[in-house]
Amino acid sequence: MFAPRRLVRGTIYIFGLIFLVSVALLTANRKRVIHLDDYLPSQLVPSYFQPGSDSYIVDIAIGDCNILNKKSASCGVPKASDGLYGDVGNNGGWIRLEKDLLLGLHWTSKRYLSVKRISSQYYEQNRDSVVLDIAVGNPEEDCAIKGNKNCIPKSILAEINKDHVFNEEDLANLKDLNKDKKPILKNDSSDSAEEVNEEVEKEEKDIYNQIIDTHNEEVDSSADNSHDEISELIDDKENISTNQEKGEIESTEEASSDVSPKSSEDSSEKRDRSLRKRYVEKSHHNLKDYMRIPSEKEITDSGWQKKSNNIWVKLGNASDKAVTGIDILFGEDAVDPRPNWTLLRAPLKKLGYSTALQPRLSIRKGNKVDYKSSKYQPKIEFGSDGKFKVLQVADLHFSTGVGVCRDPVPAQSAKGCQADPRTLKFLNRVLDLEKPDFVVMTGDQVFGDAAPDPETAFFKAVNPFIKRKIPYAITLGNHDDESSLSREQMMKIASSLPFSFAAVGPEVVDGFGNYPVTVQKNGSKKMGAVFYFLDSHSRSKQPKTNPGYDWFKESQIDWLQMQAAAKKDIARDKSLLSMAFFHIPLPEYRNLDQPRVGEHKEGITAPKYHTRMREALGVAGVQVASCGHDHANDFCLVDTQNKDSESQNSVWLCYGGGVGEGGYGGYGGYVRRLRVFELDSITKNIKTWKRAENDPDNTFDEQVVVDHGEVITSV
Repeated sequence: MFAPRRLVRGTIYIFGLIFLVSVALLTANRKRVIHLDDYLPSQLVPSYFQPGSDSYIVDIAIGDCNILNKKSASCGVPKASDGLYGDVGNNGGWIRLEKDLLLGLHWTSKRYLSVKRISSQYYEQNRDSVVLDIAVGNPEEDCAIKGNKNCIPKSILAEINKDHVFNEEDLANLKDLNKDKKPILKNDSSDSAEEVNEEVEKEEKDIYNQIIDTHNEEVDSSADNSHDEISELIDDKENISTNQEKGEIESTEEASSDVSPKSSEDSSEKRDRSLRKRYVEKSHHNLKDYMRIPSEKEITDSGWQKKSNNIWVKLGNASDKAVTGIDILFGEDAVDPRPNWTLLRAPLKKLGYSTALQPRLSIRKGNKVDYKSSKYQPKIEFGSDGKFKVLQVADLHFSTGVGVCRDPVPAQSAKGCQADPRTLKFLNRVLDLEKPDFVVMTGDQVFGDAAPDPETAFFKAVNPFIKRKIPYAITLGNHDDESSLSREQMMKIASSLPFSFAAVGPEVVDGFGNYPVTVQKNGSKKMGAVFYFLDSHSRSKQPKTNPGYDWFKESQIDWLQMQAAAKKDIARDKSLLSMAFFHIPLPEYRNLDQPRVGEHKEGITAPKYHTRMREALGVAGVQVASCGHDHANDFCLVDTQNKDSESQNSVWLCYGGGVGEGGYGGYGGYVRRLRVFELDSITKNIKTWKRAENDPDNTFDEQVVVDHGEVITSV
């Protein structure tokens, strides 16, 4: 009867031992003590126990080059032998970040940041240091700290002092720093002068008294001598203050005789308050006016080293928290929405083209995060109530930097107006009100030459959605590729970010950003809706024969029809809700004699060349199409083709309405706005409404455009 118990116990011991050994091996693999990838496929090792990185950053440098070689690949790059590890040959080397710190705005020179990388294998062979952290100093703040002769960044001081216990040496340094400090007396025959002096003296005493209390708690009772020394120091300061005040006594007494009873009562109350028991900080780290300056040895031991241009790097043994990526963003309103990246708020001063466009470092620690994992690619489905809400964001026109407001409403708000922050305030408000399930950006997220670093501008655009974990998709407009990145590069950035469902699209189809997004029914794998995203291109490539804007190509029409046919087969019924999004309107938007809801304030700048895209949308079963481009138009128009025939089909052609303050407005006081679509998988309805910047809490122009799967043809 005991054999089974012994067997169970033995089995538990064996499995427990296997578990502990496995964890030990995996941990050793993560720290690169052993190499399990030499024996096992990497996919069999859990991601948490994967090694830190396949390469490490070991140095950082900034270099300039002049007009003669500014187009050279070596422009601004240090020599191979420069920096830590020297010339590492094929095991790594200096890599230039392809962002000119001057944003291409300087006529005669360029300035680049380069990082030196080494392979993990080379590191293991040499076992020197790698970059574990980066800090950027702010000279105006850091150098103002008393005793901080080397202008060590506040963040580094806080890190080094975090676990430091206040000692006798610190006390001596504190006394030395304050030996020349004199009470500030106001030579004024008024009660306010006396109050100012009392307040200043009280603050000085509080600092020293707080240190006494902190000191007594952090060290043992042998610190009594230090207590006496600080007390003597306070007494000395009081004597200095008293002697100086004697010279002022006559004027003070004279002033006192003129003080009203009420003023005397107020003064008395203030003195009473100053005598009340003060709050005592439990740690010297929290003292407002005291920051300990570490010794040079402490700084060296901590691993921090100063590089050029107020950049500091922390060196140490490689770990899974080592710095593995560095990026550069620009402007005071820059953000980095990527979850494992940290934007350093202090700018690289005197390195940018202007104060408004100062560069800032953003760093990544540890492995790259897979933004295509389920954590960052949530399932897109209708809610339990059958609803699915889409927010259309058209024509943000974001800049590098805060941007310039164009035609703001009211006109008097133009003074001091910052375009992008103002636009984001409105956008964030609507996001909080509507709580959409999906966001669609229909082009001109980036405002061409106003965004010399398009990545900075685009990150600001998507940050509100990533922060709220809202899935989103984009189409490109005619301005998105007018800066330093091509349309393909812009789509690659957009598709690489968390919560993005954007895609570059098939190579055989003209343009970049032709792709579908499907919405599943709640709790089911069945398709309830499909969105088609189409690249409407930019300016015409045949300006002499077909001036104006470009048009949809035959390959895009064929792709749409094939996609739609496949989706209809999958849906197996005619109740599939279908929408299309693009930037530049179709020529059929000019059919203004048909029913419409909303404002038509400006000319419709559609291509002059007609293609079969409108017909293809109808054949594909698309019920609603929505675009941007014409900022001051926000109407929805129902376009019916082949009326009163068997091939009759209707499609609602809508505008989102421009939202960005950086884009044009005007046309009689156009107020920026956003459009919302709500799809219902139960009733097969689509309805839409808008919100305006001057009254975001209220909706307007609400209308049902699809009812029971059929396009409504009246308003």
